Amino acid sequence: MARPSSPMISRELAIKTTLELIDEEGYDGFSLSKLARRMGVRTPSLYYYFENRDDVLQEAARELLKEAPVPPYPADGDWQQWFVDLCVHTYRLILRHPRAAGLVFSYFPNTVIVPSHERGAQLLTEAGVAVEDQWPVMRGMEKLIFGLAFGDAQAEVSGRPSAPNGGQREQFPAFSSAVDASPTGEELMVRALRLYLAGVATAAGQSAPRKRKR
Repeated sequence: MARPSSPMISRELAIKTTLELIDEEGYDGFSLSKLARRMGVRTPSLYYYFENRDDVLQEAARELLKEAPVPPYPADGDWQQWFVDLCVHTYRLILRHPRAAGLVFSYFPNTVIVPSHERGAQLLTEAGVAVEDQWPVMRGMEKLIFGLAFGDAQAEVSGRPSAPNGGQREQFPAFSSAVDASPTGEELMVRALRLYLAGVATAAGQSAPRKRKR
């Protein structure tokens, strides 16, 4: 027989409260007892809805990434811009919840991003990217965007810059100049992504990206 749910708790409220706690404190110190105290319930009541701490955190990571919208199919055929829009949405989402970056990294919910990968595979097919190259392209893009987002989120939380700086300019002058000339934050992410996509387009035999219609 199904167990009655408490009027003070629901699975949805527990996940929402979990994300609030993680936004405040990070996920390393998260515990079911902390969640129960915040919700004003006893810890055992949470086991009606979750198996353990990992189960809560997996659901929280999944719920967080669901906030990133999948852009609509590009009517103008600009597949590169579609990927840029998708990655910008994701980057901004992570930076809105910088203390939750470790949560997403540790409990990455692959199933949440499958719809965007399905749309991406369709667009890459239309762009002439060989089917055997499509997952490597999307996997590399995934690592690029999340790696930059996680690094920038950590920099925001810690107060330490994500790029190396100071002290070694004479020893590494070329690299120091490259860092100085580079954009930062979201602008850097978009620049890196466009360079990556330009390489994909070249490999697929496209001489230049299609222009977006205005």
